[in-house]
Amino acid sequence: MSENSHSRLRRRLLRLLLAIFGTHALLPRLALGRQKDSTPPATVAPGIGSTLRADLLLYNGRIITLDTGSRICEAVAIRGTRILAVGEDAGLQKRVPPETRRIDLEGRTVMPGFFDVHPHMDREGLKALGGESLEGADSVAAIVERVAEAARKARPGEWIVFMPMGAPPFDYVNDASMLREGRFPDRHDLDRVAPDNPVYIRSVWGWWTRPPFPAVANSEAMRRCGITAASADPYNIEIIRDGSGDPTGVFLETNRTSLLEFTLFRNVPRFSYKDRLESVRIGSEIYSALGTTSAYETHGLTPALLRAYREIDDRGELKVRMSAPLSLPSSAVSRADLSELLRQWAPSADGAGVSAGNFRVSGVTLDHADPRVAAPIARNYPYVQWAGHFYQALTKREFVEIGIEAAKLKLRLHFLIAEAPPRYSVDGTLDMLEEIDRQVSIRDLRCVGFHMLHATPAQIRRIRDLGLVVTFTPSFIYSQAAPLHLHRLGQAAFPIREMLDAGIPVALGSDNVPPSMLFTAWEALERWDEIGQRHLGESRLTREEVLRISCQAPHYLNREEDSRGMIAGGMAADLAVFDTDPLTCDIKQLANLKPVLTMVDGWIVHQTAIGAGMDGCAWYPTSSKSS
Repeated sequence: MSENSHSRLRRRLLRLLLAIFGTHALLPRLALGRQKDSTPPATVAPGIGSTLRADLLLYNGRIITLDTGSRICEAVAIRGTRILAVGEDAGLQKRVPPETRRIDLEGRTVMPGFFDVHPHMDREGLKALGGESLEGADSVAAIVERVAEAARKARPGEWIVFMPMGAPPFDYVNDASMLREGRFPDRHDLDRVAPDNPVYIRSVWGWWTRPPFPAVANSEAMRRCGITAASADPYNIEIIRDGSGDPTGVFLETNRTSLLEFTLFRNVPRFSYKDRLESVRIGSEIYSALGTTSAYETHGLTPALLRAYREIDDRGELKVRMSAPLSLPSSAVSRADLSELLRQWAPSADGAGVSAGNFRVSGVTLDHADPRVAAPIARNYPYVQWAGHFYQALTKREFVEIGIEAAKLKLRLHFLIAEAPPRYSVDGTLDMLEEIDRQVSIRDLRCVGFHMLHATPAQIRRIRDLGLVVTFTPSFIYSQAAPLHLHRLGQAAFPIREMLDAGIPVALGSDNVPPSMLFTAWEALERWDEIGQRHLGESRLTREEVLRISCQAPHYLNREEDSRGMIAGGMAADLAVFDTDPLTCDIKQLANLKPVLTMVDGWIVHQTAIGAGMDGCAWYPTSSKSS
């Protein structure tokens, strides 16, 4: 048996033993308060004697516990996947045996790992796999040089595909003025350096920037895709034409879910299952390096991506604990097939789902988006390009009927709960949910509404009465305030304070723009519109409250609020270590903080500055897992 196989077996055995013999501390849904700097006597997991048989002791640090007493401690003792005790250095140093590995934090800050409830983690990985990079190419001349370089390496006739113009997270090109020449490259520019290879510069995923979203192709790429002067413009896509009516090679789209590769450019090489696998592995590395230890894909995942996550987890390479609902292919399959799909998935996806390793499936996602976007995507089923989930355009009647069917199977529902006419309204969504609830109660399913932008007091009461969990993506304020008309709402936008005061479980997500939960936390506090260069009112949140809804509260989704999300005896060892204290640092620093170490269930998944001091300290082999 290989070392990796031994590692996976030992991890699963430890989880099984802890499940049988372990005991958990109790955690209220949202324990809000002010962190206290005093360090009382150690809190210890129930059933632990005076000697702490710890594998690892982290000491001489600042431990932000986020416990019910909001304590700041100095040391934390860990055994296997769990925290044994938290307290002052002197007390814990005396209680651990000589063989325990001791790590001097040298004043660094330890806090519970972040939980991103809207990560699109695989999509972050796809950015490394979607084609040649154009990052740093800020002119037509520079783009053409990149194309020439790629053409010199390509085989004759081979497709040359590029990632979108610009760079993540906020500098993708969506306006010709962003390039030095004040124009986009066209087919003539690309033809000069790559006349015999089809060249295609992809458009972005629609929430990476603001519309329009440009794509560029050379003459050979258009020939292979059958694009001519007679080609009609697909829905919300403009084929830019010259004075003679011939396509220039520039295409501008306003669909947030791009249709270009489902319509005009169906012959462009597509992401393979191998790409999906690698995107999950890369994505989990990126997110763990930013301190994220748990995540929840509220949009859902296609069966291919569910399989990819399971496979990467089985390899021992999934560095973030991931949960996700099943994305339903409701625009592509019959109602009978959809019903059968629900019945097949219910045994493993009802309630909080069945957790195996670092991955679980829980519930289903329903959506009632634009049918004119859904139709061409459905014709390419099961391919989803950037998305990772199926595009759904349910009618209100279908939403209710499928919702009732899912709820009867104890499958929790996930849905957009946004005010975005003409497709979405908060009242319309709540009407459908209340109709489902009249047929079969959903109040104990912990159903999840995401992308909340605004809610009235009456809507907040309805949300509370349905027992919903509400998630927010504050990065919308930073980069999408204008297209979403958030300044019309002002202080009323993103009512996180109001939701918390109403007792509604709230959690935050990055939406992959950027993938940092510390940026997300900063934006929730600052409400800064980068394009408009102004604040969108005041958050009226404390920094500790924001850390709690970024690290602790989301565990309610997985019914793990009693075992994760705080640093206390009996809790899971999901930790992030920082050189700078996120609770007290200058607010301007908060968005850019990165951890020096990230730990998931006692498994060190990322380490930088502590480096050699942490090598070998984990009780699972770390040679192929630590970055």
